[in-house]
Amino acid sequence: MEYEVQGPLQTALHISKTVVPVVLARLDFWLFFSLHLVLHVLFKMGYMHQKFARMTISDMGMITAATVFFEVFYTGACFQRYMGLYSLVTGYFSNAYNFVFLTRLHFRPKGKSYDRLAAQWLIGAVVLSLFEARMKRPMQAADLQKLLALGLMRQHEMAFLRTINGFHRSMVMLHLAGDFTRTAFVVSEAPAFAIKDCVALLDDMAAIQQEMHDLISFEMPFGYVHLLSVMITLNMLAWSYAIATQQSSVGPVFYFFCCLIFIGMMDLATALADPFGDDPADFPLQKWTHEFLLNMSALIDYEHDGLTDGFDPDLREEEYQTTEFKLSLRQIEMLMDEQEEETYNLTPRGASSAARNLSVYDMPHR
Repeated sequence: MEYEVQGPLQTALHISKTVVPVVLARLDFWLFFSLHLVLHVLFKMGYMHQKFARMTISDMGMITAATVFFEVFYTGACFQRYMGLYSLVTGYFSNAYNFVFLTRLHFRPKGKSYDRLAAQWLIGAVVLSLFEARMKRPMQAADLQKLLALGLMRQHEMAFLRTINGFHRSMVMLHLAGDFTRTAFVVSEAPAFAIKDCVALLDDMAAIQQEMHDLISFEMPFGYVHLLSVMITLNMLAWSYAIATQQSSVGPVFYFFCCLIFIGMMDLATALADPFGDDPADFPLQKWTHEFLLNMSALIDYEHDGLTDGFDPDLREEEYQTTEFKLSLRQIEMLMDEQEEETYNLTPRGASSAARNLSVYDMPHR
């Protein structure tokens, strides 16, 4: 949903993929609201009009202020945790891309597929660790079989993984990627800094993996969540009585939205604290994993003739028609905007007349 282009009213009225349906499905929400409706009806019938039974909105100031403070603090802490986990996952992917980039660059020219083997174990470690983060448990035999069925692992490799206990598998798989890298470094006669850069990326991935596992395992302290829940409950009970003893007929509407906001913030914070699930605010791990595998496949599987012919045709083409990078602002606008090419002069400034008139059929082909 592109809520950035919508106004606040339209965004507020959009309740799908929000905490509103979750709150409205909660029993405690309707218990609070039902209690308030009963008290409101009793007040309208003439009960609770005695002076000692009155409770004003100002009487609620202390407990409401304390509840709002602690709930906002709790939500902020959960949001920081959410963004921290997001940074870890994206950093996990980025290091994997950099690792594959470097291994292919240094090891593929010798014609050996060490980079593919290292990437296979690296990808397996990433997919396995994300699965464990989502399911909160290690991969079992049936789960490992899925990796085999999808072609991410081979039979003898799967037999090896079954000998490793639980959460240790992803760490061992990263180390195996390092073993292939070390062997490739010797066989391909890569420069000395290549192995250092690759191992540094693997070390970073192992650290990210461990930190992500630790954050997921360490939940928000129950004592704090319990105390906040008690404060919200007491606040909602007191508000249900205080608003019911007012003369306004729109008190139930006001109380309805108060309950929605207080309980909704608690539910939102809980969802942010663990974004590896199926809540609307959770990470779209399936989509991210799919994009990750497509990106890795693009890096690993692409083929270019220059790898075998030393880029000689490319050099000749560059000498024949030099690439011009000094584009005009109007040409940049054409590049960035969804407009027809005919509305712009696409010929780069500084290009020779021969280059302007050159037919594509006159160019040397690969």
